[in-house]
Amino acid sequence: MTAKEYLQNTTAKLNESEIEDVNTTLHFDFGSETYTMNVAAGKAVLKEGFEGTAECVIKANEADFVKIATGDMNPMMAMMMGKLKISNPGAMMKYAKMLGLM
Repeated sequence: MTAKEYLQNTTAKLNESEIEDVNTTLHFDFGSETYTMNVAAGKAVLKEGFEGTAECVIKANEADFVKIATGDMNPMMAMMMGKLKISNPGAMMKYAKMLGLM
């Protein structure tokens, strides 16, 4: 699985009732690839590149992100080791469950 596939699958799985009150933009920076996830009005849309102003930027290399997303790497350990950088940890805590990262 690639990071893009994970994000596409996550976006497709989000249930409208679970995200109806969520209004955010998240940026994912994997070095050579960047993505924007917009969540608003009960819909989640994933786009290539950065669009708009992000509430939170998640930065990691693709392999490490996939390990975190699949549960092979603990996100807190990844942050402590510098393998995962989050611009707004408070916001990320709100959305980690939605993204399947916790």
